[in-house]
Amino acid sequence: MTGPGRILARAFHDDPMFTYIQPDPARRAAVLPWFFGAAARLGAKYGRLDERPGAGAAIWLLPGRGLGLRELAGAGLLAAPVRLGLGAFRRFGAFTSELERAQRAVLEQPFLHLFILGVDPDEQGRGHAGALIDPVLAESAHPVYLETVNEANVPFYERHGFDVASTHRPDGMPRFWTMIRRP
Repeated sequence: MTGPGRILARAFHDDPMFTYIQPDPARRAAVLPWFFGAAARLGAKYGRLDERPGAGAAIWLLPGRGLGLRELAGAGLLAAPVRLGLGAFRRFGAFTSELERAQRAVLEQPFLHLFILGVDPDEQGRGHAGALIDPVLAESAHPVYLETVNEANVPFYERHGFDVASTHRPDGMPRFWTMIRRP
């Protein structure tokens, strides 16, 4: 697979959320290109997908736009229980439920959601992530929301105007931060 699915799979291979969901590195390497390819389709069809070819991608969910069965089916994500495996799918569902609860506690719609931002490991530190998000942040009339499970990302987002809204450590799951950038 080429394009944003491959790039995001490489970017998130060692991410705490995905090592929790799929602990086996070989299985994770096999399934993440599919997962992020579907996520990129979701962004392209129902949100916004920004790319720096060969380097990075950002997937945005638009203000007031929910993700229902139609959107998940349109992106190919209904195959997740089979593609991820039942155990990984259960962990994915449990963790994303925690993310959704945290989001509802800090912000209500409408807001722009920086759903996924990733840069290929070989391209990190070269300004790609900022180049992907800065134009969208500059034009957004809504608050912008994100979650990160990587503490090292918090200062990056703070430099781009985000503030930590909450920190969570669900039992047995990775710690995560919610962040908001006000217009």
